[in-house]
Amino acid sequence: MMKQYDVLLIGEALVDFVPEEGCIPGRFRAVIGGAPNNVACGLGKLGIKTALLARVGRDAMGTGIMRTVESCGVDTQYIQIDRKRPTTVTIVMPESADMLRYAIYRSESADSALDFEEIPDEIFDHTRILHYGSLAAAAGQSKKTMEKSIERAKGSGVITSLDVNLRPNSWMSEEIMIQECRRLVEVSDIVKMTKDEAKTLKIEPERLARSKKKVVIVTDGGNTATIWADDCKVSKKPDEIEVVDVTGGGDSFMSAFLYYYVTYKGRMSADNFYRSAIDFAVYASSISVQRFGAIESLPVLEEIEQNRR
Repeated sequence: MMKQYDVLLIGEALVDFVPEEGCIPGRFRAVIGGAPNNVACGLGKLGIKTALLARVGRDAMGTGIMRTVESCGVDTQYIQIDRKRPTTVTIVMPESADMLRYAIYRSESADSALDFEEIPDEIFDHTRILHYGSLAAAAGQSKKTMEKSIERAKGSGVITSLDVNLRPNSWMSEEIMIQECRRLVEVSDIVKMTKDEAKTLKIEPERLARSKKKVVIVTDGGNTATIWADDCKVSKKPDEIEVVDVTGGGDSFMSAFLYYYVTYKGRMSADNFYRSAIDFAVYASSISVQRFGAIESLPVLEEIEQNRR
């Protein structure tokens, strides 16, 4: 019998090479990354039943990804192993704007070849939420796999969740990126984006939430985060903190929100739920950015609860 999952994640799992001295050339530190992968690990560390649909190479980096994800409590049995293509790598660009911070080398990589035929069809009947980012839509076969997965999930009544996560350097053109990302927004029940991403996609968050009955989340770094949903609007500004590394901030926010959604949605009034959810997610993100790394910085449940007291 197939396991039941709270959240199923689909998308990139890769290795980030981070310059240790803040410049290129120089020494690099290799860390496991990829936004859906990070969110999966964040959920696993929070105790949520989670599985990851991704594809890695049959190489040392792919093995490192598998070990790291499994150590966070994520089910790795659906991660595909590609015998021909290498694991995707990313170079983190120092002193760059968020959307231009990553140079992703994924042409002919395992990540671009995620195969829908290798995904058990019944898994979409055994999850509450399917979460993904936009990056998979920039790669041929993975794009088709994600589209089929979303369609199959929606056919089973699964809640679809998108973290827009724009990476312009990974697309053929900005026009194609905007077109594909707006299409993903249309098919998603939960949509998270930054203030800059909303501007790039020409989306009015409140209008989108009201007209399409979606949960729309907009973050803005260390400034106020806002959720529009169920005719509610709630906002939360993070406390003043000393930021060490912003790498895991957005993914920590997303994993914390999804944790709260599957744990408490429907157990309180809509207004109280979203106020508590954004409070929880902002605290989680604040903890993450005070530490180095992405997955390493993601907090466990006890840390978030202690900081909220």
